[in-house]
Amino acid sequence: MRRPANRAVLAYHEVMPESDYSYCVTSSAFAEHLALFDSVARSGGPELPVQITFDDGERSQYLNAAPILAEHCISATYFVTPGLIGTAAKFLGWNELKTLQNAGHSIQSHGWSHKFLTFCSDSELAHELLASRQLLEDKLGDLVEEISVPGGRWNRRVIKACADAGYRRVYVSDPWVAENMFGIQVIGRFMVRRTTTAAELLKVVRQDWYALGKIRVRSQIKQAIVGLVGDGLYHRLWCRLTGYNEFEAARQHGPISGRKI
Repeated sequence: MRRPANRAVLAYHEVMPESDYSYCVTSSAFAEHLALFDSVARSGGPELPVQITFDDGERSQYLNAAPILAEHCISATYFVTPGLIGTAAKFLGWNELKTLQNAGHSIQSHGWSHKFLTFCSDSELAHELLASRQLLEDKLGDLVEEISVPGGRWNRRVIKACADAGYRRVYVSDPWVAENMFGIQVIGRFMVRRTTTAAELLKVVRQDWYALGKIRVRSQIKQAIVGLVGDGLYHRLWCRLTGYNEFEAARQHGPISGRKI
């Protein structure tokens, strides 16, 4: 399996035959994306031009995405929430995660329960970071040194807590970000949506400065709206508009209690 380094990082969520969910990519579109990346690699060098990541540990990533990845001999990073593993049909179980790991994929942390880390108290934040890393290492036997922040929420306090919890790389939802804080690499990713076109994806893969600038402006507009209405209300509205409510309901119903750290 090929594992890219120092390339554009893409984040996927659900991969389904069809869906209206904004963060679901159809299986056919996902296959087209991987063929596009292969084409770019053949024209530009031996390495895959992107790093593929998944958030949330949803079963479609195993059933639908993993076979397509195998066809292209591509490894991915699966960011999962241990508190949700096996709690609902929507989420991956430990046996499936082990199968993915044995196939060459990396299993890393997405927090314990998918609670937004910026919303956590100090003790909650420590639990989200430490319990998730420790249980993944105990169950799967590999080091967990990477985490993607749920909901894209992060700040310096969150990065410092990640450093204290033993992480070395933190993935965020801002594709222009590439910096070091508190000894940690903070790595930006592009969120692939149902409406993402091949042309848009190609610009991101090639790290087109103009395309990334447009994404940054949209992010700044979003942050201005969040500042006006508050993050809690913004998230509730976002869930309704994107079709995220199904995952949110499963998340709130499903987390198992974590061990004391």
